[in-house]
Amino acid sequence: MPPRLRVTVTLPEDVYQALSEWAEAEDRTLANLLSHLAAKAVRERQEQQTNEGDRP
Repeated sequence: MPPRLRVTVTLPEDVYQALSEWAEAEDRTLANLLSHLAAKAVRERQEQQTNEGDRP
């Protein structure tokens, strides 16, 4: 497994609160939820770019 890298983010309080509640509802840590969401966003962007490349 490749090494996991760390980043620091600054969030508005309301966004932090919403994400914290979401993570708790899914029984995840906030860091784990953010990692999951970031990975999902990257996959979706890569798929979108691949699909755009298929257009004539």
